[in-house]
Amino acid sequence: MTKARPPQSTDADEGLRSLRSFMRKMLALSRRGVDHPGVAASVYENGGLSGRYLVMTVISAAIATLGLMLGSPAVVIGAMLVSPMMGPIVALGFSLTLLDWDELKRALTAVGIGLAVALTVALLLTWVSPLKEPTAEILARTRPNFFDLLIAVFSGVAGAYAVVRQRGETIIGVAIATALMPPIATIGFGLGTGDLTIAAGAAFLFMTNLVAIALAATLTAGFFGFRPRLGERPAPWQGIAVLLVFAVLAAPLVLSLRSIGLESQATAETRIAVADIFSGADSRVTLLEVRSAHNETTVSALISTRTLIPDAESRLRERLNAALHTPVKVSLDQIVVADPRAASRAVQASPIAAPSAAETLRARLIDAVPFATDAVMTDDVGRTAIILLRPDAGLDLASAYALEKGLQGRFDGVAIWVTPPLAALDTVDLGDPDAVARAAWALGRWRARPRVSFCRPEPAPEPAAGAAADAAAPQGAQARFVAALTAMGVALADGDGPACARRDSNLARIALG
Repeated sequence: MTKARPPQSTDADEGLRSLRSFMRKMLALSRRGVDHPGVAASVYENGGLSGRYLVMTVISAAIATLGLMLGSPAVVIGAMLVSPMMGPIVALGFSLTLLDWDELKRALTAVGIGLAVALTVALLLTWVSPLKEPTAEILARTRPNFFDLLIAVFSGVAGAYAVVRQRGETIIGVAIATALMPPIATIGFGLGTGDLTIAAGAAFLFMTNLVAIALAATLTAGFFGFRPRLGERPAPWQGIAVLLVFAVLAAPLVLSLRSIGLESQATAETRIAVADIFSGADSRVTLLEVRSAHNETTVSALISTRTLIPDAESRLRERLNAALHTPVKVSLDQIVVADPRAASRAVQASPIAAPSAAETLRARLIDAVPFATDAVMTDDVGRTAIILLRPDAGLDLASAYALEKGLQGRFDGVAIWVTPPLAALDTVDLGDPDAVARAAWALGRWRARPRVSFCRPEPAPEPAAGAAADAAAPQGAQARFVAALTAMGVALADGDGPACARRDSNLARIALG
């Protein structure tokens, strides 16, 4: 009877044991020289509520609010440097690692009171300030993206490491990277101006930063060997309570990750779908904005192309609904240009927004119009804008008309006029409602007084039998065109227009000048 041989160790097992041994040595080396009691005492000392903390919070919030309203990155960075909120958040992370209920309450109290004080300062400054238009600095903090999340995570690791290794100079860099105070100031600005969208987006960004930093600090402290002390372990209910706080804090991060992941997927799928739909049309995605909220994703795209694709929007919607398995609202505008690549490059080279309402609107319009313009003019309050396109913009009348409609859809509450360069407009098909509307629009934007000849226009249809006596009488093609011109402020000049050709039917011939 033969004895069973012991299992032979494989090369994989040996490699795994070697890796574990190496990791244990590296872990022991990283924890060497760490004064756990001293570090914990220092963290808790800097993470509580104090007079200095409140004063620096007021100063930081004031600087951040003014910097955001002025659109000054340098001033915003100054607010980050003096913000004291990193201390309580790192203390929150360490207290979660040590399961220290008392210090957890102290840290949360400091964060909550600091948040309330900063919001009050931001609200007061917003109310007394004449600057009510959101600048680029404010809009940049209305919602978190994946890179904001990564910055917060690495900042939490850096802050905890700096505390453990007693490298205080690193905290300055961490304070800049985390940018905790500007989102709070943005919340105050949104509430002060009544813009709840800005306030809600900035609140989500702040909670994402806070939770990511606290959780990263928690994991870093655990890596360096911080554990609850054996002689002072908390009662079971205290440990459960701490874990519940941990879970509540993690909830916004989970929602943020879901939203960020869905937006990233939607962005990637949109680019792939656009490439397929516009294959052979030499197109470029000039502008793309993806938003995910309330289980619905909104995709807005501006495509610069050489050839219009009539059903591009519906095809894109079908592709995204099938790929994302969630309702998707799609807004796709197409602009016919001579060089789609140049249009995309022009967007990247656009200037940033300026402080005043008018200049802010003007800069945003320059960002949104990647074509050659003679002027982009706005009124003093940023509610009306006129864009004069240059002849070398590469847009025909249909594309310029589509550009105005697309801009009006993106800039709610702003009256936008796009004036195309003077172009040939000899004939209008009176049976094509789009052609009629486009011709009336162009003549109105040019402030023209055209001479028009109506060539065998389609007469008005006979009223339906039994129609009410006070019902509006149906209009013929000529009357509809004249009404469209009147609505655009166009008056016809005296005199006959160009002579009609023999085969002209339901057509208007136009002469300018």
